[in-house]
Amino acid sequence: MSSPEDSDAAFAEGAITLWANFLTLMGTHMLDGGTPRDEVLEMLTMLHETNEQTIPSPRARASASRHLMAVYRVLAEA
Repeated sequence: MSSPEDSDAAFAEGAITLWANFLTLMGTHMLDGGTPRDEVLEMLTMLHETNEQTIPSPRARASASRHLMAVYRVLAEA
C-alpha cells in the first residue's frame, strides 16, 4: 500500500518543483554569463505559453504556472 507521500500527485509536484529549481539555476547562470535579462524573461514567457498548451492536467498546469511565475520574479529581481 502506498503512502500519501508516494501518490502520483505528490510525485508530479516534486517533479515540477525540481524543474522550477533547475530553471532558476539555468536562468541565473545565463544572467551571470551576460545574457540580457529581457531575453531570459522572454524564454520563461515562451515556456509558460508552451506549458499552457501542452500540459493536459489542469492541476499540473496551475502548479507549473505558479512555480514558473516564482522563477520569473526571482530572475526579474536578480
